[in-house]
Amino acid sequence: MNSLERCVAAIQFKEADRVPVCPIICGASRRVYGITYAEWAQDYELRAKSWVQSHQLFGYDGIVTLVDLSVEAADFGQEVVFPTEDTPHPNYDNPLVKNPDDYVTKIKYFDPTKSPRMGPNIKMHEILMNELGNKTAIVAFVYGTLGILSMMRGAEKLFVDCVKHKKEVMAAQEVICNVLIDYIKALGKTGVHSIMLDTLFASGCIMSKRLWKEVEAPFAKRLADAIRETGAMVSVHNCGNDVYIDAQLEAMEPAFLSYAYLPDDCKTWEETKAKYATGPWVPGKNTCLVGHLSPATHLFLGNPDMIKEEAKNEIAVMAKGGGWILAPGCEFPPNGSFINLTALVEAAEMYGKY
Repeated sequence: MNSLERCVAAIQFKEADRVPVCPIICGASRRVYGITYAEWAQDYELRAKSWVQSHQLFGYDGIVTLVDLSVEAADFGQEVVFPTEDTPHPNYDNPLVKNPDDYVTKIKYFDPTKSPRMGPNIKMHEILMNELGNKTAIVAFVYGTLGILSMMRGAEKLFVDCVKHKKEVMAAQEVICNVLIDYIKALGKTGVHSIMLDTLFASGCIMSKRLWKEVEAPFAKRLADAIRETGAMVSVHNCGNDVYIDAQLEAMEPAFLSYAYLPDDCKTWEETKAKYATGPWVPGKNTCLVGHLSPATHLFLGNPDMIKEEAKNEIAVMAKGGGWILAPGCEFPPNGSFINLTALVEAAEMYGKY
């Protein structure tokens, strides 16, 4: 089986030749191609070539095209800092949304196909699909509406505003959602296999389930519906603690969901697998899970033996019957050891054969 077939089997709750492995290598791919982070983040052709070359070198099964969490916010007008060898981020001293009124006055619709960062990112997916799309899973990454607002307001202030200035927050999300729908339509035209929504706020470490359902879930549903209309699979990423898997399934009905920690309604991984990742797939009820090695503890601070042992343990619990893909709970550390990345891929070969 090739990588794409392996991932599709897992998503369909079938056992492939082995467990698929997706290390979510993003910014780290720049080091394979020999360019700086700033070059990788701002040049879509170099970025595409980096992913192609890293895939050829390590042989993993899927690419999630997270660039950085400021891509969409930058095109709304948020100033972004591009460090030479670290992840781009908003200028925290100069947020676009400085007060609740700015949600309405500063966040305006634009055409994402012609914007400085989202526009070139669409072209990047065309390259990836032409180079790898017939054999490797390509998953386009789109930050959710609240996530984008957090890049322009700051997460703590946004959380308060969701309660005290809900009307303004909802108005801003309406504009953002309309832009993202057009972005999703353009990404869908590239033929990507899935479009992944990051709905980080749907986790107990940030806000209540009730509040998330009120504030972001309606927009998440609209975005998921837009993804399905393109013919791509809906997928979700949420690396928060006490993740609300049930609420996200209800809102978006994803085919697969990338996670880092136990959901709020499960106490063990065995319970999580039985509740959410046992097939056949029923929209809104279950999903293929993608996780859950720690990017920090295992992949950045750990060693190959530690990584292989953890992967072996996770495979033993999660792999049976398909419905699971071996992966970190979030992006592979941008400056992490490639020896550890190799160990993760090797672990799938060593312990993940069905």
